[in-house]
Parts: sequence; C-alpha cells; structure tokens
Amino acid sequence: MLLLKNLPMSMRYLHKAVQSARGSAVLNGETKKCVRNPNKSSLLTHLPDYTYMDGRVTPFGANQRKRIIQQREIAKQIVTLSKEMDFAVERHQRNMTEAEETKQKLLAAKLKPKGHLLLQKK
Repeated sequence: MLLLKNLPMSMRYLHKAVQSARGSAVLNGETKKCVRNPNKSSLLTHLPDYTYMDGRVTPFGANQRKRIIQQREIAKQIVTLSKEMDFAVERHQRNMTEAEETKQKLLAAKLKPKGHLLLQKK
C-alpha cells in the first residue's frame, strides 16, 4: 500500500480525480479547484472544420448546430424568466402601494376633525 505522504503533490490528488471522460470535473492538485474542460468551449469547438477558398459560408457541423439550438433555447428561457421577474417585482410594488393607500383611506375615515377644527375647515 502506498503512503500518500511520500508521493509528489500531483500524484497525491490523483485519487480525487473524477471520471473526466463523462464530463465531470477533475480537481487540480495545486489549487484544489476544478480544472476547466477545454472541449466545452474553445476555438476548435466553435469554428468550422474547414473553409472554402472562394469565401462561401461554411455549413454548421451537427454538434455545432445542436449547440446553437441549445443556446437559443437558453436565451429564450432567460428572456421569459426575466420578464416574469420584472412582472413579479412590479406586482409586489403595486400590492404594497395599494395596501398603503387602503391604510391611509382607513385612517382618513377614522380621524375626522371635531369641535372648532370642524368649523374652521368650512
């Protein structure tokens, strides 16, 4: 059995490595942070595999098309959620002002001038 104290720093954290082939994170030994997966987003994944010499537009690859569609769906979801959030904030603000107005109306109905104050207003 190996002792972890005798191993170099890079080998010590090898046992903490998670299956990176399945897309999970791998811990960096020195910083103890997750290492960025270079295959998730880089120039190699976003640029076309080839270009035409005459300047024609290169068609999207299958995975690139999937990524574009997925990003559009995420963008749509962000827009709808932000609209819902704005609506909720406005509704809450409107409810608070209505509650304050009803409170003020109730106080105004209860507190009426009496005696000589009533005669002065008229």
